Amino acid sequence: MKNNILIVSILSIFILKNVNAQESANWKSEIGINLFQLPATTIDLNYRITNNPRYTVSINSGYTFNYSNSYDLVGFFLSPHSKCANEGYKMTKQSGGFINLGINYNFRKSFQKNNYFFIGASINNSFISEYAEYQDLEIQGSQVEKLDHDIYLFGFSGIVGYNFKIFNKLSSDLGLKISIPNSKFKELYGYENYIPGMGFMDTCNSNNVIFPLIFLNLKYEIN
Repeated sequence: MKNNILIVSILSIFILKNVNAQESANWKSEIGINLFQLPATTIDLNYRITNNPRYTVSINSGYTFNYSNSYDLVGFFLSPHSKCANEGYKMTKQSGGFINLGINYNFRKSFQKNNYFFIGASINNSFISEYAEYQDLEIQGSQVEKLDHDIYLFGFSGIVGYNFKIFNKLSSDLGLKISIPNSKFKELYGYENYIPGMGFMDTCNSNNVIFPLIFLNLKYEIN
């Protein structure tokens, strides 16, 4: 866990220093927010830098404020719905932060092309605090237990999307992110699981699970 956090932090600092030190090298940068994650009570911010029209480095971070009280219609639509439900678990609070580092390949030859497709990949670090009530459904009248734990998850993502200009320095990109977390996701309470920065998935009876997330980033060019 500490090694992954250290790697991401060092790379982030290195990237930011290069941006400040090489303004003359025609570096471009943008800040943005994922509008589709706001109903999921998640502030999902991204920062992107590039000095080559074909490649963009991205730093994505944010925080989820109790996903249990959210309205994640996009995540619910993307996930299958099984009969397992949460099997005795009642989620009362799911909160946590994330920081991801990635790179995109842009299908364009110059910065003058504002509308283009892109593909990418990222490494993800998510931190989740879960609170739940559990009752053994196989024992009639069993007592309700209050549970809580903190989990760190590491994973990888593949990304595909389309960038389009809105006006002047304002642009947006729409796309799909597919994430594969490490096996510790099986320690999450219940089967209907949300991982900040990776997405929502019903994991019932599944050993190998992908977490999908659709994003609509509203971005502003800051230099």
